[in-house]
Amino acid sequence: MKLSTRARYGLRITFLIALSHDKPVSLSTLVRQTDLSEKYLEQLLGMLRKAGIVESVRGAQGGYYLSDTPDKISIKEILEALNDSFDISDCAGGNCKDAYCPNKIIFKRIYDGIDGLLASTSLSDMINDYKCVR
Repeated sequence: MKLSTRARYGLRITFLIALSHDKPVSLSTLVRQTDLSEKYLEQLLGMLRKAGIVESVRGAQGGYYLSDTPDKISIKEILEALNDSFDISDCAGGNCKDAYCPNKIIFKRIYDGIDGLLASTSLSDMINDYKCVR
């Protein structure tokens, strides 16, 4: 499984916003923390906002904040908001052209396992995992 840069950075900025504890995080702060361009961050944040994962407030004290608590936002939701998920083979998706494909069952199990893990892992879990590493 390989995630796109959009997915990796989108997860990272969502993580950084979650660490702010309900205080809006300015775009300039995210630029400093990620070393990404303002334009690229705006694109990612726009996708996350459209999906209802983040919201924004204008003004001097404005910025971006999560629309819900980190324990209610799954990693799968974030990846889907960024139009990214892991690619599966045609076999796992049920589109295998070979009726006797030996890969069909194992690829489907792999897909279901990863999909289940992403759906059951929250942004809060990601934060807690990070605390163990630091």
